[in-house]
Amino acid sequence: MTAHRLALWRQDQHVADLSYDALADDWSLAYSPAWCDSPQAFGLSPVLPVQRPEGGYNSKSVRRFIENLLPEGRALDIAASAKGVAKTNIYGLIHELGAETTGAFRFLPDGVDGTIEQPPNELRQVSLAELDIRIADRDKEPFVIWDGKVRMSVAGYQDKLLVYIDGDAADVARGAPMFLPDYPLASTHILKPQPEGTGFPHMVVNEHYCMSLAMAMGLPVAEVAILRTPRPVLAVKRFDRQVLGTLASGHAAVERLHVIDLCQACDVPVSYKYERNVGSTGAAAQYRDGTSFASLFSQVANVHLKAAEKLVMLRWALFQLVIGNCDAHGKNYSFFVSEEGLSSAPWYDLVSVVQYPQVSHELAMAFGDVFDIHQVKGFALADFATRCEIDRKLLHREAKRLADGVRKHAARLADTGPYQLEERLFAQKLQAYVTQRSTALELVAQEAVRIKAEFL
Repeated sequence: MTAHRLALWRQDQHVADLSYDALADDWSLAYSPAWCDSPQAFGLSPVLPVQRPEGGYNSKSVRRFIENLLPEGRALDIAASAKGVAKTNIYGLIHELGAETTGAFRFLPDGVDGTIEQPPNELRQVSLAELDIRIADRDKEPFVIWDGKVRMSVAGYQDKLLVYIDGDAADVARGAPMFLPDYPLASTHILKPQPEGTGFPHMVVNEHYCMSLAMAMGLPVAEVAILRTPRPVLAVKRFDRQVLGTLASGHAAVERLHVIDLCQACDVPVSYKYERNVGSTGAAAQYRDGTSFASLFSQVANVHLKAAEKLVMLRWALFQLVIGNCDAHGKNYSFFVSEEGLSSAPWYDLVSVVQYPQVSHELAMAFGDVFDIHQVKGFALADFATRCEIDRKLLHREAKRLADGVRKHAARLADTGPYQLEERLFAQKLQAYVTQRSTALELVAQEAVRIKAEFL
């Protein structure tokens, strides 16, 4: 049987060729000689380096890298159905969705010359009024499909829409246009409407507040804004896209930057994004082979500035405790990839999950052996620090730094943020929670310092 092939392109550079033998379920990867000779060359991930290992690349590693690019859950079901592809057909899905995935690369059919200048498609503008109608009609027409085309090609469960905004997201209310991107244009923002139903009230405000708090505290986080259709929609600026020119300037251009998530860095499938990868009840709870904090900190070996990156990882872990984000899993931490190695990308998907009692509050990654977010005490933090090779005095200093930042910024953001009526009450409830949690974290981090090493 003839192997299926796709070519990976970064801008106008041919990076690699991907081959798939469907009958044997065998994947192979070959970097182009020109890419290998480039001083700026880098591998798709740490386990798929430019320098070909003896015996070639592991077929399953190639598959896992590709699988982690795809949407999940209902979004995957809809995309697969719309394209007439089984959702288990990883090759078929990346063939259909690979033009606008997360990261730097376009997946083009074999033989297509990615250097040929393509004429821009007629720009498809999206107004706030149309966006409002599509959000309201999600139960009738899937939000990911526009003009008969699947517009959701990034990982995740939530409804999302990839758009190009000619300016900042905050400028949309003042007339800055939004477009559905087709090559050579690329998306600059991800739009996340309020989830359907009443189970997750004020999710847009929740994420906006948590992200804004992180930014105010000087933490590395993606830029966010709330659009009003008048329904609230969170606009997240893509950190894997760099705007080089705008339509207003006469030349719209967007550079794609390569990023991978922790699952890709660790070479595990999407089903391993939770530390308890089999389940969290009964005998299944004993299996902890999924991504963990130890997995995260193991990537220090692949980063360029090790001490600085380790500090970013520690702050990310502690900030989840502050905001009550139980769902900080292996696809919620990403890295830029360059010829120098990995470096942490801005944080994203920061949500206080504990505000919603109907969902599990079990931590995606345990602190030590503790999965209950409200039972993370001094010993659990000390255990976490030991496993991740973190100085406990540093942990305490960082916990205090976070608490100081919350005291300085949390109330102001809740009182002055772009929230309306009940939204502001929700933000103020969040502010009270993070203030209490940050104070408690500072105290238990101090306890962690006092625990003797022989007890760990």
